[in-house]
Amino acid sequence: ARAAPVARRCGARRGLAARRQAVSAPAGVVASASVLGDNLSVLSAAVEKAELLEALTGDKKLTVFAPTDAAFARVCEDLQLSKEEVLGLETLADILTYHVVEGTVTSGDLRDGEVATLNERFALDIQGTTVNGANITTADVTIGNLTVHEIDAVCFPPWSAPAKVLTPQQVLAFEGWAPEVINGRLAMLGFLTAVVQEIATGQSFTEQFATNFGIFAAQVQLWAFASLAPAFSSNEGYTANPFTMEASRTWREVFKGGPWGPEKRKVFSPEVEQLNGRAAMVGIVALIAVETFKGSALF
Repeated sequence: ARAAPVARRCGARRGLAARRQAVSAPAGVVASASVLGDNLSVLSAAVEKAELLEALTGDKKLTVFAPTDAAFARVCEDLQLSKEEVLGLETLADILTYHVVEGTVTSGDLRDGEVATLNERFALDIQGTTVNGANITTADVTIGNLTVHEIDAVCFPPWSAPAKVLTPQQVLAFEGWAPEVINGRLAMLGFLTAVVQEIATGQSFTEQFATNFGIFAAQVQLWAFASLAPAFSSNEGYTANPFTMEASRTWREVFKGGPWGPEKRKVFSPEVEQLNGRAAMVGIVALIAVETFKGSALF
């Protein structure tokens, strides 16, 4: 169940409290995009672009977790989009309402857990002084009917924006995730296939490789493509990197309600796959070495 904000004061809030600001507006004055401040100029433009100014102004008290201009600049860099393209996203209104909570919620009112937003479909995750992992850098700014907390990242609800774009060089670099993951998957598939075929036909690994080279090459290409293709088209928040899937809110939403719950994902984790892949690579090398020394199939 989504938890409503409840008062929670502890030592973790002291540093944040020291950064609080208070900007008072005369009675009856409502917030407008033009008075959000220079540090929130992109957010101001986004509010106007999405035609949400009327929804955010008036007598109704609202709390905004406001991404700074620097946060939007990082989004442009990560997604390789211009500011105009970011403001032109079809999901812009969903993204912006995801940052807004009903009522006046000061930094001292926050507690760990989920908080419902004007997005209605998805809640924000509050942990200490972070919102979906974004740090609250300036808290408790009062602008008309709004209580504003500046944050250092843009929060995207599931399926609202592409995942971070990676170049082929980044994906395929020696220190990147892809080379070992793909080699490990191919090794697991190859080792299992080799053992089953040895038992069925009596052929050694090298004999199978020579006899079925075409099939082997096709399988390698197919599995490599299946692993790499999503890395270059990570639409709507999906990420092909298995080590970042757990942090993806889109993937978490996909897993929700299915058989692969959080506990199972801890058991069948990317680290476990990596370990199995390494074991399979060692297994293939050992199988070839033993069969070469023996002069025949091991099984």
